[in-house]
Parts: sequence; structure tokens; C-alpha cells
Amino acid sequence: MKLSLIVCAYNTPTEYLDKCLGSVYTSTLKDFEVVLVDDGSDTDYSEILEKYHPVYVKTQNRGHLAARTYGLMLAKGDYVAYIDSDDTVTFNYHAPMVDTAIASGADIVINDWAFKTGSTLAYCETDSTICSDISVEGDEILRLYAKNQGRQHSYFVLWNKVFKRELLLRAKAEIEKTDVIMKRQTYSEDMLITFFASKLAKKMVNIHTGYYFYHVHDGQTIVVDNSAKIKAQVDMVTQNFSIMLASLEGNKYANEIEENIIAWRELMSRTHYSYAKSLGEKELCDYIKEKYGVEKLSLSTVKDTRDYISSGLLGDNFEAIDTVLRFIYKKGRDVSVNYDKKDEYIANSIKYLRDKCSINVIFAKEAQLVLPKRKYSFKSKVLHSRFVITVGMAIFPKGSKLRRMLKNKL
Repeated sequence: MKLSLIVCAYNTPTEYLDKCLGSVYTSTLKDFEVVLVDDGSDTDYSEILEKYHPVYVKTQNRGHLAARTYGLMLAKGDYVAYIDSDDTVTFNYHAPMVDTAIASGADIVINDWAFKTGSTLAYCETDSTICSDISVEGDEILRLYAKNQGRQHSYFVLWNKVFKRELLLRAKAEIEKTDVIMKRQTYSEDMLITFFASKLAKKMVNIHTGYYFYHVHDGQTIVVDNSAKIKAQVDMVTQNFSIMLASLEGNKYANEIEENIIAWRELMSRTHYSYAKSLGEKELCDYIKEKYGVEKLSLSTVKDTRDYISSGLLGDNFEAIDTVLRFIYKKGRDVSVNYDKKDEYIANSIKYLRDKCSINVIFAKEAQLVLPKRKYSFKSKVLHSRFVITVGMAIFPKGSKLRRMLKNKL
């Protein structure tokens, strides 16, 4: 089996999980399995199981890290990918990543991603995994992982990558040698897995064939709205930084990586202090100081979020376009299509359907199917303008209701 796709769910609303799995099962993937790890949910997923028939296991609630590593132990594929249970992917996301991994011998393959806020899809224009081509080997991989000091989370999240399963098993073994408390890991658990995978990998590349849609909504576990959540996040992330800093031996760029991880830790101290202050939790300041080992706390700055300020829109009807492409793939035979040849995503998708799926897609003005041109609403353009986002980030404190409204694009 080529790919095991691991989905971990904890009380994920069934409509989100349905869309998540639906996006995978209607994609160009072949020779794959979905491993669904239910981390002790109260939610009944029986209808989902009957509809998609994934490999399913329900465990006691042990946290994200334990669920992710347990899913890895069940996986049978040569390669492994993760998808969060409330997210979706475009129709041609994972298959080209597996093809690239096999052809290039890469241990890690990265693909593009975008935020989904309501009906709007927007990607980070300055994210180096999206705006550039990457091919690094050996010690350079961990160096690149830490280079952006946590400002580009595309390097330390799991969901935009395909890994060799053997690499993840080795990373898991390294994690188990540390003093990590898996039960606590419901936040920043990606950091440890991707850190050790980056440390151990021999080659990492990226491609640009589709998008992973990271769904931003108020029900996310990362949303901070009380002091208990702040303390829990501080405990988890500072533990992870300590483990990472103690695990740099053998890398020729260890000193540089250490400096960047320390800067990343300082960024997170500003983030959590900003959360605490916005919630009026002054008593947390001493706790944050102690855990992060800083003498004086400071608030987040616009510079901290600079890589998220400049965003590109995919179009309000992008998902409708992708639905038509899924239909063409499912049809699997000659079809005439009217489409915008200048649209790079559409052009590359049709090329893949022709070259890799042996589907004869013929362009015709009077066609059986029409792929609509992308549409961009005035509201989306305004709310994703660099000026509006910059001003909003500067005015609204981190963790505030107005900041969340801006993040969710009102």
C-alpha cells in the first residue's frame, strides 16, 4: 500500500468530519487507506463509518500526540500523511506528493495550503513553501525548519506533508526517549513530530499541485478563552522547546538552530502574554515568565505575524471549480471542457488528468462542462487587504473578540 492517511478526531462535529473524508475519498488517490483514530469522543460517528469504511479505532482520551502516534502504528502504507478532522484538501493534493516522494527519493514532501474562513480561501503569499521551490538534504532540513523562528508554521505542522512511514517511526522512537508527557499534548504536538522527522530526514522537497484547507473557526482546540487553556498551552509548548533544544547534537548547524529556536520561544512568550493580557489574566504573568525563562514580558508585534499579513485569494467559487475537476476525474473518460487556460491551478490540474489519469480532456468553447472563472467579492478583497490586516493586528489585542472576528474575516 502506498499511502496511509491518518485522521484523528476528538468530538469533531460530524459535518466537518464528513467533508474532511469526502475530500479524500473523491480525490485522485489510489492504493491508500484512511486510519481514523477516535480519541475518546462523545460524538457518534457510526454514519461516517458506514459511509466511508475507514480503518477505525476508538481509544481513551489521551491527547493529540498519543492519537497521532497510535494512528502511525496502525498505518500500513509506505508513506503517511495527516489531515485534521475539520479540514479538507483539493482533489489532486496527496497523489502527486506520493509520486514525487517515490520519484525523488525524498523522505518529506510539502504541498501548498490555505486558510478557510467562512467561504473565503486565502493563502500566505510570502510563505516560502508556497512562493518558492525547495529541495534540501541532510542537516539543511532542520536548519530550514528553524530558520523562520516559528513565523511560518508550514514547516512544523504535520498536515501539509507526506512522510516516509519509516521516518515517522524513527521520529516516534526519538520522542519516546524524551520526558514528554503525551497526555498533555493537545497543542503544538506537531512540533515534536516534525522536529525529529526533520532532524532524521535525508531529503525534503516541495510541490505546488493543490491546497490543504486549514479551517479557521471558533470550535478549534487552539482557541484560547480562559486562563486554564493559557497555562496548559504554556506547559506544552515550553516542554517541547526544552526537548528540541536538548536534541540538537550531531547537526553541523546546531548553534544557528539553537538561536532560532530560542527566538521562536520568545515569540511564543509574547503570544501567550498577549492572550493573558487580553483576557485580563494578570496573575498569569509570573507563571509565563517562569515557564519561558524571561525577565520581562512584551506584547506581540506586527512583525510576529508578518508572514500572515500578505494573503492571496483563491476566489469565492474556488471550491465549486474544484468540484467540477473532481467530477471530470470520477467520470474517467473523454470530456470536452471550457476553461480559463490562464488559470494556473486549472491548467495544471487538467494536465495531470491527461498525463497521469489518462483522461482525454478536450478544450472547446461549446463544451459539455464549463469551469467558471474565479470570482472575488468586494468583502473578501477588503478583509484580506494588507492594509486592513496590518491595522487590525496592530489595534486589536491577541485573543480579543475583535481579533478573532478579523481572523475569521467577520
